[in-house]
Amino acid sequence: AIGALVAAGFDIDLRQPADADEMAEAIREGAGACAAVVVAGGDGTVNAAADALIAAGKPVGVLPIGTANDLALTLGIPVDPEEAAQVIVAGDTRAVDVGRVNGISFLNVASIGLSVDIARRQDPQRKQQWRVLSYLMTTIEVLGEAERFRAKIECDGETVEVDTYQIAVGNGVYYGGGMRIAEDAAIDDGLLDVYAVKAETILELMALAPALRTGTHIDRDDIVTLCGRTVRVTSDPPLPINTDGEVTTETPAEFTVDRAALTIFAPPSS
Repeated sequence: AIGALVAAGFDIDLRQPADADEMAEAIREGAGACAAVVVAGGDGTVNAAADALIAAGKPVGVLPIGTANDLALTLGIPVDPEEAAQVIVAGDTRAVDVGRVNGISFLNVASIGLSVDIARRQDPQRKQQWRVLSYLMTTIEVLGEAERFRAKIECDGETVEVDTYQIAVGNGVYYGGGMRIAEDAAIDDGLLDVYAVKAETILELMALAPALRTGTHIDRDDIVTLCGRTVRVTSDPPLPINTDGEVTTETPAEFTVDRAALTIFAPPSS
Protein backbone atom coordinates (compact mmCIF):
# COMPACT_ATOMS: atom_id res chain seq x y z
CA ALA A 1 0.00 0.00 0.00
CA ILE A 2 2.83 2.40 0.88
CA GLY A 3 4.55 1.58 -2.40
CA ALA A 4 1.37 2.34 -4.34
CA LEU A 5 0.98 5.71 -2.63
CA VAL A 6 4.63 6.64 -3.15
CA ALA A 7 4.42 5.63 -6.81
CA ALA A 8 1.43 7.97 -7.18
CA GLY A 9 3.53 10.88 -5.89
CA PHE A 10 2.59 11.01 -2.22
CA ASP A 11 5.16 11.78 0.48
CA ILE A 12 4.55 9.46 3.44
CA ASP A 13 5.01 10.32 7.11
CA LEU A 14 4.79 6.79 8.55
CA ARG A 15 3.82 6.39 12.20
CA GLN A 16 3.48 3.07 14.05
CA PRO A 17 1.76 3.84 17.39
CA ALA A 18 1.72 1.18 20.08
CA ASP A 19 -1.86 1.79 21.23
CA ALA A 20 -4.96 3.94 20.73
CA ASP A 21 -3.64 6.83 22.83
CA GLU A 22 -0.42 7.01 20.83
CA MET A 23 -2.41 6.82 17.60
CA ALA A 24 -4.60 9.78 18.57
CA GLU A 25 -1.53 11.74 19.63
CA ALA A 26 0.23 10.95 16.32
CA ILE A 27 -2.79 12.24 14.40
CA ARG A 28 -3.00 15.42 16.47
CA GLU A 29 0.74 15.99 16.08
CA GLY A 30 1.15 15.25 12.39
CA ALA A 31 -2.14 15.95 10.64
CA GLY A 32 -1.61 19.69 10.33
CA ALA A 33 1.27 19.22 7.91
CA CYS A 34 -0.51 16.57 5.81
CA ALA A 35 -3.09 16.60 3.04
CA ALA A 36 -4.72 13.41 4.36
CA VAL A 37 -4.47 10.84 7.13
CA VAL A 38 -4.40 7.11 6.32
CA VAL A 39 -5.29 4.53 8.97
CA ALA A 40 -4.30 0.89 8.54
CA GLY A 41 -6.35 -1.53 10.65
CA GLY A 42 -9.82 -2.84 11.31
CA ASP A 43 -13.02 -1.27 12.58
CA GLY A 44 -11.69 -0.98 16.14
CA THR A 45 -8.62 0.91 14.92
CA VAL A 46 -10.65 3.41 12.90
CA ASN A 47 -13.08 3.78 15.81
CA ALA A 48 -10.22 4.52 18.22
CA ALA A 49 -8.88 7.17 15.86
CA ALA A 50 -12.27 8.72 15.01
CA ASP A 51 -12.28 11.67 17.41
CA ALA A 52 -8.73 12.68 16.50
CA LEU A 53 -9.55 12.32 12.80
CA ILE A 54 -12.66 14.50 13.14
CA ALA A 55 -10.65 17.16 14.98
CA ALA A 56 -7.93 17.05 12.30
CA GLY A 57 -10.48 17.82 9.59
CA LYS A 58 -8.49 16.06 6.87
CA PRO A 59 -9.79 13.40 4.44
CA VAL A 60 -9.17 9.90 5.75
CA GLY A 61 -7.85 6.88 3.90
CA VAL A 62 -8.66 3.40 5.21
CA LEU A 63 -6.45 0.36 4.61
CA PRO A 64 -8.72 -2.43 5.93
CA ILE A 65 -6.33 -5.00 7.39
CA GLY A 66 -8.43 -5.90 10.45
CA THR A 67 -10.63 -8.88 11.28
CA ALA A 68 -14.05 -7.89 9.99
CA ASN A 69 -13.54 -4.58 8.12
CA ASP A 70 -17.25 -3.74 8.18
CA LEU A 71 -16.64 -0.02 7.55
CA ALA A 72 -14.71 -0.89 4.40
CA LEU A 73 -17.58 -3.15 3.31
CA THR A 74 -20.06 -0.32 3.90
CA LEU A 75 -17.98 2.07 1.78
CA GLY A 76 -16.93 -0.39 -0.92
CA ILE A 77 -13.22 -0.16 -0.05
CA PRO A 78 -11.33 -3.29 -1.23
CA VAL A 79 -9.64 -5.40 1.45
CA ASP A 80 -6.53 -5.84 -0.68
CA PRO A 81 -4.13 -3.17 0.65
CA GLU A 82 -2.80 -2.10 -2.75
CA GLU A 83 -6.32 -1.83 -4.19
CA ALA A 84 -7.39 0.15 -1.11
CA ALA A 85 -4.45 2.48 -1.69
CA GLN A 86 -5.62 3.05 -5.25
CA VAL A 87 -8.95 4.28 -3.86
CA ILE A 88 -6.97 6.99 -2.03
CA VAL A 89 -5.02 7.79 -5.19
CA ALA A 90 -8.28 8.19 -7.15
CA GLY A 91 -9.31 10.93 -4.72
CA ASP A 92 -13.08 10.33 -4.49
CA THR A 93 -14.50 10.89 -1.01
CA ARG A 94 -17.71 10.39 0.97
CA ALA A 95 -18.82 12.44 3.97
CA VAL A 96 -20.07 9.91 6.52
CA ASP A 97 -21.99 10.22 9.77
CA VAL A 98 -20.54 9.34 13.16
CA GLY A 99 -22.76 7.89 15.87
CA ARG A 100 -22.27 8.73 19.54
CA VAL A 101 -23.39 6.89 22.65
CA ASN A 102 -22.80 8.64 25.97
CA GLY A 103 -20.30 10.81 24.09
CA ILE A 104 -18.34 7.84 22.68
CA SER A 105 -17.99 7.66 18.89
CA PHE A 106 -18.91 4.69 16.72
CA LEU A 107 -19.02 4.28 12.95
CA ASN A 108 -20.76 0.93 12.47
CA VAL A 109 -22.92 -0.11 15.41
CA ALA A 110 -23.37 0.07 19.17
CA SER A 111 -25.09 -2.89 20.76
CA ILE A 112 -26.25 -4.37 24.05
CA GLY A 113 -26.59 -8.03 25.00
CA LEU A 114 -25.29 -10.92 22.93
CA SER A 115 -22.70 -8.92 20.99
CA VAL A 116 -21.09 -7.72 24.23
CA ASP A 117 -20.56 -11.33 25.28
CA ILE A 118 -19.09 -12.09 21.86
CA ALA A 119 -16.70 -9.11 22.05
CA ARG A 120 -15.53 -10.12 25.52
CA ARG A 121 -15.01 -13.74 24.49
CA GLN A 122 -13.10 -12.98 21.28
CA ASP A 123 -9.59 -14.39 21.44
CA PRO A 124 -6.85 -12.34 19.68
CA GLN A 125 -5.08 -15.47 18.46
CA ARG A 126 -8.31 -16.87 17.03
CA LYS A 127 -9.05 -13.53 15.31
CA GLN A 128 -5.58 -13.59 13.77
CA GLN A 129 -5.95 -17.17 12.55
CA TRP A 130 -9.59 -17.30 11.46
CA ARG A 131 -10.28 -13.63 10.63
CA VAL A 132 -14.01 -12.97 10.14
CA LEU A 133 -14.89 -16.63 10.84
CA SER A 134 -13.76 -16.05 14.42
CA TYR A 135 -17.00 -14.10 15.02
CA LEU A 136 -19.09 -17.10 13.99
CA MET A 137 -17.04 -19.48 16.14
CA THR A 138 -17.34 -17.22 19.19
CA THR A 139 -21.06 -16.67 18.61
CA ILE A 140 -21.69 -20.41 18.66
CA GLU A 141 -19.85 -20.66 21.98
CA VAL A 142 -21.74 -17.74 23.54
CA LEU A 143 -25.25 -18.72 22.40
CA GLY A 144 -25.57 -21.47 24.99
CA GLU A 145 -25.08 -18.96 27.80
CA ALA A 146 -27.19 -16.11 26.37
CA GLU A 147 -29.92 -14.61 28.56
CA ARG A 148 -32.70 -12.18 27.76
CA PHE A 149 -32.90 -8.80 29.46
CA ARG A 150 -35.59 -6.13 29.76
CA ALA A 151 -35.02 -2.64 28.38
CA LYS A 152 -36.89 0.50 27.37
CA ILE A 153 -36.08 2.07 24.00
CA GLU A 154 -37.06 5.63 23.15
CA CYS A 155 -36.54 6.78 19.56
CA ASP A 156 -37.62 10.22 18.34
CA GLY A 157 -40.58 10.24 20.74
CA GLU A 158 -41.66 6.61 20.26
CA THR A 159 -41.23 4.30 23.28
CA VAL A 160 -41.18 0.50 23.43
CA GLU A 161 -40.31 -1.96 26.20
CA VAL A 162 -38.79 -5.29 25.20
CA ASP A 163 -37.49 -8.55 26.60
CA THR A 164 -34.60 -9.25 24.27
CA TYR A 165 -31.29 -11.00 23.65
CA GLN A 166 -29.83 -8.04 21.80
CA ILE A 167 -30.39 -4.38 20.97
CA ALA A 168 -28.38 -2.87 18.12
CA VAL A 169 -28.16 0.81 17.18
CA GLY A 170 -26.55 1.24 13.78
CA ASN A 171 -24.91 4.28 12.23
CA GLY A 172 -23.41 2.38 9.29
CA VAL A 173 -24.60 -0.60 7.27
CA TYR A 174 -22.55 -3.65 8.32
CA TYR A 175 -21.29 -4.97 11.64
CA GLY A 176 -20.05 -8.21 13.21
CA GLY A 177 -18.34 -9.51 10.09
CA GLY A 178 -20.95 -8.68 7.45
CA MET A 179 -24.25 -8.59 9.37
CA ARG A 180 -26.54 -5.89 7.96
CA ILE A 181 -28.16 -3.53 10.44
CA ALA A 182 -31.14 -2.91 8.11
CA GLU A 183 -31.83 -3.49 4.45
CA ASP A 184 -32.08 0.27 3.77
CA ALA A 185 -29.40 1.44 6.23
CA ALA A 186 -26.91 4.08 5.10
CA ILE A 187 -23.91 5.70 6.74
CA ASP A 188 -24.71 9.16 5.41
CA ASP A 189 -28.48 9.55 5.98
CA GLY A 190 -28.33 11.27 9.39
CA LEU A 191 -30.34 8.44 10.96
CA LEU A 192 -29.78 5.64 13.48
CA ASP A 193 -31.32 2.23 12.72
CA VAL A 194 -32.41 0.27 15.80
CA TYR A 195 -33.50 -3.32 16.25
CA ALA A 196 -34.24 -5.53 19.24
CA VAL A 197 -34.61 -9.31 19.02
CA LYS A 198 -37.79 -10.54 20.78
CA ALA A 199 -37.08 -14.26 20.30
CA GLU A 200 -37.99 -16.23 23.43
CA THR A 201 -35.54 -19.12 23.02
CA ILE A 202 -32.07 -19.73 21.64
CA LEU A 203 -33.58 -21.86 18.86
CA GLU A 204 -35.83 -18.98 17.82
CA LEU A 205 -32.84 -16.66 17.91
CA MET A 206 -30.83 -19.00 15.69
CA ALA A 207 -33.75 -19.20 13.24
CA LEU A 208 -33.55 -15.42 12.87
CA ALA A 209 -29.89 -15.52 11.80
CA PRO A 210 -30.46 -15.43 8.01
CA ALA A 211 -32.75 -12.38 8.25
CA LEU A 212 -30.34 -10.59 10.58
CA ARG A 213 -27.49 -11.36 8.22
CA THR A 214 -29.19 -9.74 5.23
CA GLY A 215 -31.03 -6.96 7.07
CA THR A 216 -34.46 -8.27 5.98
CA HIS A 217 -35.72 -8.51 9.56
CA ILE A 218 -37.46 -5.12 9.51
CA ASP A 219 -41.02 -6.42 8.98
CA ARG A 220 -40.91 -9.42 11.34
CA ASP A 221 -43.17 -9.66 14.40
CA ASP A 222 -40.34 -11.07 16.53
CA ILE A 223 -38.07 -8.07 15.85
CA VAL A 224 -38.64 -4.50 17.05
CA THR A 225 -37.31 -1.97 14.53
CA LEU A 226 -37.05 1.80 14.91
CA CYS A 227 -35.29 4.59 13.06
CA GLY A 228 -34.52 8.14 14.14
CA ARG A 229 -32.01 10.82 15.03
CA THR A 230 -31.94 10.29 18.79
CA VAL A 231 -32.24 7.08 20.79
CA ARG A 232 -32.28 6.40 24.53
CA VAL A 233 -31.95 2.91 26.05
CA THR A 234 -32.47 2.22 29.76
CA SER A 235 -32.26 -1.03 31.70
CA ASP A 236 -32.18 -2.23 35.28
CA PRO A 237 -29.49 -3.18 36.13
CA PRO A 238 -27.15 -1.15 33.86
CA LEU A 239 -25.79 -3.20 30.96
CA PRO A 240 -22.48 -2.85 29.06
CA ILE A 241 -22.41 -1.52 25.50
CA ASN A 242 -20.20 -2.67 22.63
CA THR A 243 -19.12 0.05 20.15
CA ASP A 244 -17.52 -1.27 16.95
CA GLY A 245 -16.18 -4.35 18.73
CA GLU A 246 -15.02 -2.82 22.03
CA VAL A 247 -16.96 -2.63 25.31
CA THR A 248 -16.82 1.09 26.16
CA THR A 249 -19.86 2.29 28.15
CA GLU A 250 -23.16 1.12 29.69
CA THR A 251 -26.84 1.93 30.00
CA PRO A 252 -28.57 4.27 30.50
CA ALA A 253 -27.43 5.29 27.04
CA GLU A 254 -28.06 8.39 24.95
CA PHE A 255 -27.46 7.88 21.22
CA THR A 256 -27.07 10.71 18.71
CA VAL A 257 -25.62 11.08 15.24
CA ASP A 258 -23.22 13.72 13.89
CA ARG A 259 -24.11 14.30 10.26
CA ALA A 260 -21.23 14.21 7.72
CA ALA A 261 -18.65 14.40 10.52
CA LEU A 262 -15.87 12.51 8.72
CA THR A 263 -14.68 12.54 5.10
CA ILE A 264 -13.30 9.19 3.88
CA PHE A 265 -11.73 8.20 0.55
CA ALA A 266 -14.14 5.74 -1.05
CA PRO A 267 -15.25 4.62 -4.49
CA PRO A 268 -18.13 6.69 -5.90
CA SER A 269 -21.42 5.42 -4.43
CA SER A 270 -23.89 3.89 -6.84
